Amino acid sequence: MRISAESEYSCRALLELALNWPGRALIQVSAIAKRQDIPIKYLEQILIQLKSAGLVESVRGKQGGYRLAKAPREISLGEVMRKIKGPLLQLADTATQKKSVFTAIWKEVEGAMVKVLDKVNFEDIANKAKSTEGAMVYQI
Repeated sequence: MRISAESEYSCRALLELALNWPGRALIQVSAIAKRQDIPIKYLEQILIQLKSAGLVESVRGKQGGYRLAKAPREISLGEVMRKIKGPLLQLADTATQKKSVFTAIWKEVEGAMVKVLDKVNFEDIANKAKSTEGAMVYQI
């Protein structure tokens, strides 16, 4: 499994929106980009994808912005990864054309990844981010 920049930025954008969920406030693209260190032009494209996937909503205008389309606990990390990049484990054509002993193993690996990523939701991720935000790091 390879985590692309697109997947990483999508998750970071959703995290920012999840951190602001309780009030369902609209967050402007520039604020998301700044807080999550995402290039604004790239973020605009990502937000369009996330909107098409039904994960975010947008409101146009001066006071417009983005917010989650559903509660953070209803959005799993696995769902986001699949909607952005497709199957979690990209198998080469040769792996699926010939039914080798490895085909079953690759499918089992993908199933394990799905189980793990589908257990993690954006409420969990936001809570973890909030708890680590205030933590201090000491180095000697």
